[in-house]
Amino acid sequence: MPTASRGHASLNSRARLSGTSPGVFIVNPSLLLGLAIIVGAPAKKDAPKEPPKLEGDWIIESIEGPKDAGPGQVTMRFTEGKILIMEGNREKPEEASYTADLKKTPATIDITPDRGAKDKVLGILEITGDTMKLCFARDGKERPTAFKGDAANGVMMINLKRVKAEK
Repeated sequence: MPTASRGHASLNSRARLSGTSPGVFIVNPSLLLGLAIIVGAPAKKDAPKEPPKLEGDWIIESIEGPKDAGPGQVTMRFTEGKILIMEGNREKPEEASYTADLKKTPATIDITPDRGAKDKVLGILEITGDTMKLCFARDGKERPTAFKGDAANGVMMINLKRVKAEK
């Protein structure tokens, strides 16, 4: 009978020492667990996107709905929790407080005028680069669900452009 090659002899002797059949390897349980964790781990996700910045000056480009101001005549300045609405024919800006949730889709905004009507104005907004769509319901109506002005129902849609800081 031919003699086993050196490799088989060492496998056979290991098998005899461990009590297993030739060709069967004993796998370390911690190695097996580590492989299972690596294979079963979820794929790496992209880092969460930062919500766009609302703060800054925005000039109105167009309006749909119940308002007669033309583009370029009104600037809205958003600061932390405050809006200043500056119209060319007014001496003092109109002020309002706001809260916004930019992580929602679409983002929501609740505006409370500092004087006059105290009803919250409920709206949605979308910022893409240096443009913003702001759509809200007037006269205490429900928050709009789409970016579309509707004069008959008191829904105003405003397209704004961010004012670039002068260098």
